[in-house]
Amino acid sequence: MYERSEPAARQPESYPTSRPVRLIITLIAITCLSIGIAVGAIVQEIARARSEDNRLTISSTGATPDALSAIFARVARDVEPCVAHIKVFESEVYAREGAGSGVIVNSAGFILTNAHVVRRANKIRVKLSDGTETDAKVIGVDTQTDLAVIKIAVSKPLPVARMGDSDKLNVGDWVLAIGSPFGLEQTVTAGIISAKDRVTGNDATPFQQFLQTDAAINPGNSGGPLVSLAGEVIGINTQIATNTGAYNGIGFALPSSTAVEIYNQLATDGRVRRGFLGIAPQEITPQITRLNNIPSGQGVVVKDLTSETSPAARAGLQSGDVITTVNGQKVATTRELIRRIAALPVGSVADIEYVRAGQRHIAKVRLEERNDSTEDPLNVRPIPLPRSPRRAPDNDDGAQRKSKSSSGLGANVKTLTPELARTQGLEGARGAFVFSVEPGSLADENNLTADDLIVEANNRAIAGQEDFLRFTRELKTGDDVVLKVLRKERGPLRRAWIISFTMP
Repeated sequence: MYERSEPAARQPESYPTSRPVRLIITLIAITCLSIGIAVGAIVQEIARARSEDNRLTISSTGATPDALSAIFARVARDVEPCVAHIKVFESEVYAREGAGSGVIVNSAGFILTNAHVVRRANKIRVKLSDGTETDAKVIGVDTQTDLAVIKIAVSKPLPVARMGDSDKLNVGDWVLAIGSPFGLEQTVTAGIISAKDRVTGNDATPFQQFLQTDAAINPGNSGGPLVSLAGEVIGINTQIATNTGAYNGIGFALPSSTAVEIYNQLATDGRVRRGFLGIAPQEITPQITRLNNIPSGQGVVVKDLTSETSPAARAGLQSGDVITTVNGQKVATTRELIRRIAALPVGSVADIEYVRAGQRHIAKVRLEERNDSTEDPLNVRPIPLPRSPRRAPDNDDGAQRKSKSSSGLGANVKTLTPELARTQGLEGARGAFVFSVEPGSLADENNLTADDLIVEANNRAIAGQEDFLRFTRELKTGDDVVLKVLRKERGPLRRAWIISFTMP
């Protein structure tokens, strides 16, 4: 018997690949790889070229200044049209020229500037911010504040700067200075108020008390405005402190409170009229304060009167009095007293409160006009007391007389006799005459000098040697001493001096 079997599964057939086909495939692969390598190299080269490109491009991003920059820009834009460039010609023969700045304060062509910019000019030429140039004339000059007013002819109203209140400024406030430093017109610099009420040295008059700023101020800025961020003129740039003649970081501007007051008088009258009291003032000392029971930080000493007929003398004031208020306003320094009096109208009556020997009084003083063209008797610049040569005692005095006349302070004194008074120009005076001062003594250290006549000691009249020696014998350590003396200044002229110290 036979079994039927199923046929076996069929296996796939195998066909060998030919050599030409394999070659084509290999070439295609190599070509693709080469193209990839080339593309990569090109991309890498482009990237490297971009990284090595040193050219600059402008960003399309819009400018977004911070708030302070925006304020600076606005203030400069608003005030620049009110700032003038001033060119002065000081000599027709040598064609000497100078330059400064000014600020337009009246639409009719009135310009405020510094006196030192224009006072010596034979010709003044003003250039405005729009390029217009015209001649100017001087309306008035005040050398005491170094301010001046000039005027130009105008065909249409000019832009005018707003005057701000310098008294409201604080140290640290931002300010802009605008002017023509080194002839560079419409230059704007920024800084802060570094200090207020600054006195710049011995050349400053009693009417110059400055705002100090670190905004760059250079030659040519003189007369230009110092501006607050409110766009208001709060000062007139006037001085710089420098060792080089250029900007060293310290500039000074006359405050607008002074500038407005002076401008109003110059523009109206062509000059400034100031009240005059007729005293030679002296700063108060702690000894004088304590002796007269005056509150600390108040009072100015009447060192002397300018004449026997001065307004103060006619009202009864005397050397040694301490002025405490003017029309009810306290005064603490000589500069403050002078400014308060000067600000009052000539011919007006001022109520002057003063202390004499610890007692308060009020004098009504009719003020005269201050004359600044002559030597200023109210010059308050601090100077050392004049020192006369020390004299040895006369030969016939001897050591015994010296010991009897010695005050214990190191000053040798004798009673002023009529004969001595005639030789010393002291007719009618009484006191203890200092004929020598011991070197290194307390009297010497406190500037008591030979030829001084001591007329008062601690508000007590000194009639002669015995009065003064009795006074000095009573002194103890810690006691205050206030002496009024008559001293030679120029030739036979004698003026009062107030000397004060504390016993060691």
